[in-house]
Amino acid sequence: MAKKLLKRKRAAAPSAGAPEEASDGQLATPVRRKKRRVASKSGGEPTADPAPKPAAEPATEPAPEPVPEPEQLQEPKVDRKGIVHLASIPLCMGIQKLRHIMEQFGDIGRVYLAPEEKFRQQNRKRAGGSRKLRYTEGWVEFADRRVARRVAESLNATTIGGKKRHNFFRDDIWNIRYLPGFKWHMLKEGTIYNQQVRKARLQQRMSQAQRENSYYLESVEKARTKEKVAARRAAKGKSPSALQTGQEELGRPAELRRAPLPSGPGAISDRVLSKLL
Repeated sequence: MAKKLLKRKRAAAPSAGAPEEASDGQLATPVRRKKRRVASKSGGEPTADPAPKPAAEPATEPAPEPVPEPEQLQEPKVDRKGIVHLASIPLCMGIQKLRHIMEQFGDIGRVYLAPEEKFRQQNRKRAGGSRKLRYTEGWVEFADRRVARRVAESLNATTIGGKKRHNFFRDDIWNIRYLPGFKWHMLKEGTIYNQQVRKARLQQRMSQAQRENSYYLESVEKARTKEKVAARRAAKGKSPSALQTGQEELGRPAELRRAPLPSGPGAISDRVLSKLL
């Protein structure tokens, strides 16, 4: 019996130690996993080989931009345009007809014709004259100022000429001259200046007329007042003195008479004594 008990104890001893080993193994496995994870994070070899990643393309640096060559210095464009002035425009000549004539001598740019004043056209219409718009003066811009000067010198004080048939302006005379140093923007500035001058003159005339009107009304009122005063005095039978009449004619009240000054050294007037006492 004793031998059987010893055998049983010996058989039970390894079975009791097995759980201890298992428990020790269970404690060791997480440590190993943790070590493996730390190793993988620190750059060690991972437990399982990951899938192969595609090779990254080498970074290509942008090509350097071509250095621009130094630009050649360009001279500023010189305005070589010239302008001619027509002091008078032939009757019934318009912009298109003037442009057609001037284009025969050279390249032209802008053309401007100043229309006549509105009241002149209205007066002509009332008198039964032509209803067409007339122009008083004009400006023509040539592409080359040398051509403009040559055209002005050759055409001034000459007839327009041309064919006789259907040529209404054949016998009219050019009144044209070249404007040295004149630019097209000056034409607009001159027009604006003339409008401002005309407006200022009109305002001045209106203010002067208002002053004259107010002065006339004041003089009429003064005359009426004088007539009323004279009528009242005539009704009372009193004749105004010459001094009062002269002062009223001048529009000023009659001066009050002053008390005579005391004569003699050290004399005091009664008025002063009465105030002192």
